[in-house]
Amino acid sequence: MQNTQILVKKDELSVYDEVSDKIFAGGLPKVTLLFGATPYANAGAALVHFPRGVRTAWHTHPAGQNLIVTKGKIYTGTADGIVQIARAGDVVLCPPDVKHWHGAGLQEDGEHIAVTFEKDGKNVTWLEHLSEDEYKSLIEKADAKDAE
Repeated sequence: MQNTQILVKKDELSVYDEVSDKIFAGGLPKVTLLFGATPYANAGAALVHFPRGVRTAWHTHPAGQNLIVTKGKIYTGTADGIVQIARAGDVVLCPPDVKHWHGAGLQEDGEHIAVTFEKDGKNVTWLEHLSEDEYKSLIEKADAKDAE
């Protein structure tokens, strides 16, 4: 096992701004891979910038995921129809195998650091997309509830 710290400079990080439309809808985010799982830490992390209207497909994580919102607002919805709004400084804790999606709303960009844990070398299972109408309806309902 490694016994010294490693500093990875900002300009050495891998940045992806053309990621798969099987994973995202409404446009494409900018994804900066911060680190991958290691022998001593069974998680990886990425900084994800979602322009307005961009969100993930439905997905699950076999060992869970934590989202640390760094800018704007991130909307996250679960299969039971609940949509929550997390703001800069908020943290979303998603247990293993919870079907969910997350991304920006209709009015502003959002950004989060996603820390995703691995189980048996796997960290995510991608599923179907929300329809555009379903997404807009969920966002509008969440915004209306948030304004109360």
